[in-house]
Amino acid sequence: MNIRWQQGLAVSLALSGIAVVLVIIFTFDEQTIDNLGYIEPRFLVLAALLLLAAVAVEGYRIALIARAMGGQLTWARGCSIFLTTNFAAQITPMGVAELPALTWYYNQAGINVGMALAAAIVRSFITKLVFLAGIIYLFGIARGRVQFGPVTGDIFSLMTMAFVVTVILNALYVLFPGFVLGLWQRLPSKWRQGRLAGVQQRLDLEAREFDRGLGWLWRKRPLVLLPIALLSLLYWILFFGILPVIARGLNLQVDPLALVSRQFVLTLALPFIPLPGGSGALELAMMGIYQGVIPRSLIGIFVVVWRIFSYYAFLLLGGGATLGRLWRKGKEKAK
Repeated sequence: MNIRWQQGLAVSLALSGIAVVLVIIFTFDEQTIDNLGYIEPRFLVLAALLLLAAVAVEGYRIALIARAMGGQLTWARGCSIFLTTNFAAQITPMGVAELPALTWYYNQAGINVGMALAAAIVRSFITKLVFLAGIIYLFGIARGRVQFGPVTGDIFSLMTMAFVVTVILNALYVLFPGFVLGLWQRLPSKWRQGRLAGVQQRLDLEAREFDRGLGWLWRKRPLVLLPIALLSLLYWILFFGILPVIARGLNLQVDPLALVSRQFVLTLALPFIPLPGGSGALELAMMGIYQGVIPRSLIGIFVVVWRIFSYYAFLLLGGGATLGRLWRKGKEKAK
């Protein structure tokens, strides 16, 4: 495994571990011990099944995007790629490694680099559209039912504005093929000379391939975007659906929308947290954001169980997938 990945994993686990200990210390009391006796394991098993179903759905979506762009990718390989790229995102600040990793895998599936980047960005853009629908639902349809509180509401408003800006920028080069190429063509002419000439020419080529990939998708396979979007929606429904199942497993009677809406806010904020996987910050933020929704004596336990499913499980599965890929790569080189 790459040493940088080892360092990122160590930092992420250390920060998360410290935060979890702090959360438990500040919320643990006698009532916590009493409530542990009411845990219903069957619901935790159901939460694990929902997690596996979410991985299966996202793996199929990754494979479907690859096929739409002319690549060859099986469902099982798509699941492996999802786990590996998610692992890369969890151990790098703000998840910066996810897009390059997914682009590389799409390239390995027989898609040229420019079109592979286009495929990775299309996946990201569709995910953003799903989250935009979630924002519209929380701000509009469910506004009377969802009570964030002053601090959470301010965070949600701030994250929403930042998110909408990223969606607009994303839309410019996804919905309007040629936009990226136009930007490269406006670069200063001196970039075409000297040491930077080769780099500029390479970037220009990739920009052309990127736009060609998007243009090809819009002309030849536009209808495939609908099932891709539905799969993205299904993934997030399964993922956030784990929250109320965990609550039921801990014998908590909680409004599912109250749980999901607060976690939705933290998920929006995650790309802006400059820590690997948001570790440390997310655990502490959850302790505050679930006040008034979950009894204080059980917040610590709830946060730990949720992080097991939403973070540690992905690290374990993604780390296994990553090590398997590196092992196979080393075996191929040995031949």
